[in-house]
Amino acid sequence: MSQRKLMAVLSLAAAVALTAGESQASKSRVESMSLTVPTLSQFTDDYVNIYYYPASVVRQNNLVLAELGNNPTGAVDTGVFSASTVTFDEQSYTVIRNFPRIGAIAFQMKQSALNNPLASGSLNNEQLDAIWGKAFSKFDFAVRLDMTNSSLEVTDTAAPATFNRARGDGLNPFDPYPFGGVFLPDLILASPLGAVEINTFGITPGITIHMSNDNRIEGAVTYRKYSLDRSASTGGVAGETWKDDGSASYSVLGRAFLNQGDRHVWVPAAWYTNDDLSWRVTGVLATPVSADEKYKSYGIGLSDNMRVNDNNLLLWGVQVAQAKHTYERKDTGNLGAADQSKLEEKTTFLPLVFAAIETDATRWLKVRIGANRALVSNRTEDTTFGPPATVTTDKERTSAFNFSLGTGIRWNNLDIDMTMNEKFPLTGGYILSGDRSSPFTRASATYHY
Repeated sequence: MSQRKLMAVLSLAAAVALTAGESQASKSRVESMSLTVPTLSQFTDDYVNIYYYPASVVRQNNLVLAELGNNPTGAVDTGVFSASTVTFDEQSYTVIRNFPRIGAIAFQMKQSALNNPLASGSLNNEQLDAIWGKAFSKFDFAVRLDMTNSSLEVTDTAAPATFNRARGDGLNPFDPYPFGGVFLPDLILASPLGAVEINTFGITPGITIHMSNDNRIEGAVTYRKYSLDRSASTGGVAGETWKDDGSASYSVLGRAFLNQGDRHVWVPAAWYTNDDLSWRVTGVLATPVSADEKYKSYGIGLSDNMRVNDNNLLLWGVQVAQAKHTYERKDTGNLGAADQSKLEEKTTFLPLVFAAIETDATRWLKVRIGANRALVSNRTEDTTFGPPATVTTDKERTSAFNFSLGTGIRWNNLDIDMTMNEKFPLTGGYILSGDRSSPFTRASATYHY
């Protein structure tokens, strides 16, 4: 399985991991601590995970957070070497405000739905992502609403009149099913022509229950519906259509914060997600073609967040997790002997271990170092129509290691977090070695008020 697919599947709304409980957060901070492979930062008690655990929004300070952009390779525009890889599709602007009477409100503005990892490459027109939450005496309650919506309709009255409609932008909307007579798994998320944009609506209620000794249990349930509707007609006669044909998607997440004296906080967590991207095509072959396609993720983990000094944090943890992708053709009138009838892909982390440290180098400068390592097992079983049916099974075991560095600068109420280019400490940049790579690969800014 490619790294892109592995990340997309394993990041489903709650891939695990467990980190510190400080109320400061940005993508740069968690990336610097190597807590985004998969999305390990989703179990921190800060801004990063409020979109997966909405009830945690009531514990956030008033803040404005800006994700400024990403330069994953560190390349720069020099006109001589490689061109810049700076991207802005991960930019966002978030305001969190606590009102004494009505509770906390978080509102995020961005182009793409960055907080829905499964189809993030296919959700490019976000209209809303907001959270309301309120703290009560024994529990906190919150609700998140998010949606994306885009469409294109074209009518040509020249005889014969034609009409095209695409709910979702891009990928040749004038051809409702742009793959011809090819029917393969993963066409929506990773087709040969690129991800197909779909629309979605999601609602996520969350609750936090407070116990003695400042311990707490937190959970969230997401109901989500994806929509895909592409069609064409000529002279009033319907042609091709490509529509979603699945049921609703959902996720269930749970975690706890258990204080063990003044120095340790244990964070156990578990999750299950199920995303249904089944589809149905008509007008391409003699009879409709339909496929059941689902993406699932589940696992459990535990971390220990240790206060080794007053302002220094050392965290480590372990998790076991599995992601599963299944595909099955339901139609029987169009079956070619070599067509895929079933596909099952499994990726297992058994185990994934991670560790990170965040320390104050000075009163205004933080240094962050993190790493994670996983034993990864991939199993793929592919079945074709017959007769006779052919089943091909592939098994692969690998090991994955990730390492990250970063810094944080505080100036009054403003925090600037940056993920460091791993080459920079070894080259010293252009001044010392002539290396033209940028010293940082991501930057974020947070203003507290």
